[in-house]
Amino acid sequence: MQQNHVAAMTADTMAALDVPREVKIPWLAERDKAARWHRYQREVQQEIVDTMKHHGIETLVLKGTNTAQYYPVPELREFGDLDLYFYDRHDEADRVAHEKLKAAVGNDAHHHSKYDYRGITIESHYDFVNTHYPPSNRRYETLLKEICPSPTFEVLFLLRHMAGHFAAARITLRDLVDWALTCRALSDKVDWGRVQDIVTEYGMAPFVSALDDIAERRLGYSIPVRLVHDDDAVEKVERDMVYGSVDSSKADGIKRLIWKSRRWRAMAWKRGMVYSDSPMALWFSSLSSHAEKPQSFLHKQ
Repeated sequence: MQQNHVAAMTADTMAALDVPREVKIPWLAERDKAARWHRYQREVQQEIVDTMKHHGIETLVLKGTNTAQYYPVPELREFGDLDLYFYDRHDEADRVAHEKLKAAVGNDAHHHSKYDYRGITIESHYDFVNTHYPPSNRRYETLLKEICPSPTFEVLFLLRHMAGHFAAARITLRDLVDWALTCRALSDKVDWGRVQDIVTEYGMAPFVSALDDIAERRLGYSIPVRLVHDDDAVEKVERDMVYGSVDSSKADGIKRLIWKSRRWRAMAWKRGMVYSDSPMALWFSSLSSHAEKPQSFLHKQ
């Protein structure tokens, strides 16, 4: 449960079960830890938002703390980084973070800068998705900016973000819960016809179909996107979500390059479920992206 980031939200259920004390107590401790961390992050987030607003910069909160609002108990939605978007004023926002918050702003990723503030990692997004990879993300980014902010934007952003993590490494049970609860909370506000068209156009239909099947069977949530799915694909996605399919590596240098090359081949079936880009276009796009930002070879993805 811990590697899937759902230990805190399942703690109350665990407490009601007849399990040994040495199992129950650590589980409840995870719940309390998550709740404290959530409150602390919200405090830090509000300080940053207020600071930026004081300097005329509006903030859009992405992912974690925003998605938590759709949970029955928001404090039990586990997360780490704060993801913030400043409406194309990220350079100014980074300058404010450096000058007013005394943060050391780093820039070794394509679509966000990063800094630590009061013990929390902040990602200041230039774009909603990485427009350097895959190539189709450039069109997707334009689409997202046209409809931001809106419930349809929120669903499409969350979906593409999940698809990217799935193709690069894995998603977890927390991601599935995020998707199901977000769709349920916004069900009567989203243009589902447009969502379904975009899902199909951008090659995400197999992935979304699998997500919807798993969410309906495992969580009891019916999501208003209906696509034909493959039972074998659903089983592979579910197994990968729970257990992962490729071991991580802390290797450096040439060993890391070799590991990433092997992982790239192993993840081919995933890319086929989430991207409409050709394999060749994805390969060259990936090489170009890493060549422009060599530090990205060290990233967890």
